[in-house]
Amino acid sequence: MNKLKISIYYLQELNYRLSYAILGIIFLFSTTYTYKQGLIFIFLPKGLSHFVSTGLTEIFFTYLQLCTIFSFSFGLGIIMTQFYLFIRPGLYAFEAKITLNILITALIFYICFYVFIFPIIVKVLWELFSAYSQNFTAIDLTFEPRLKDYLFHLQQLNKAFTLSVPCLITLNIIQIYTKRQTWVKYRGIAYLAAFSIAAFITPPDVLSQTLIGFPLIVFYEIQLKFWFLYEEYKNQLLIRQPIKSHENSYGNKK
Repeated sequence: MNKLKISIYYLQELNYRLSYAILGIIFLFSTTYTYKQGLIFIFLPKGLSHFVSTGLTEIFFTYLQLCTIFSFSFGLGIIMTQFYLFIRPGLYAFEAKITLNILITALIFYICFYVFIFPIIVKVLWELFSAYSQNFTAIDLTFEPRLKDYLFHLQQLNKAFTLSVPCLITLNIIQIYTKRQTWVKYRGIAYLAAFSIAAFITPPDVLSQTLIGFPLIVFYEIQLKFWFLYEEYKNQLLIRQPIKSHENSYGNKK
């Protein structure tokens, strides 16, 4: 009977947390839809005053796509917070502290990313690829970007960086229970897993899978490199420590 009451209590708590997360995302969606035109001007590239629309319902669904990107991107923080509050009563004190530190780090990363890093990346990529269309002089070619295509590429870029923090956390957890030689030995399997994840969450085209899979591989290699440097640093400390202790013991004998 007690187990049944505990199960009902956890199911009710899970229901509350899911409700809070859904209501938060709905609130973000309604807020972004209210200011949808201002959001488009925020992400409008510098030097471009218009986009092209070729379909009757394209603008409406583009607004929905933009609001969905914003609501789920910022709603990810609400989901992570509610998940932490749900599992907090079942954790030890040190586990709760580690989980809270991970949550705060992830929230700070996403806030800094969307406020500072993401606009710079969009600006650099826009200037890089738009230069090819403006410098094309073989024929009379007019560059008129579609709003739907522009937001689609922003969405793919957003997916690639949104997955970065969960992947880093997962790699750090796996690192605790494995050895560096295992990571080097099964590096090819990790590459296949990265593109498998990309194929699962992206449309069936090579470009989208590359935009998601390649950053995962980069994070894997960066994690492996830092792991190697950390082990070298530990080895240097172990080599120097006995020498210092021997000198101290020799001086005490005198």
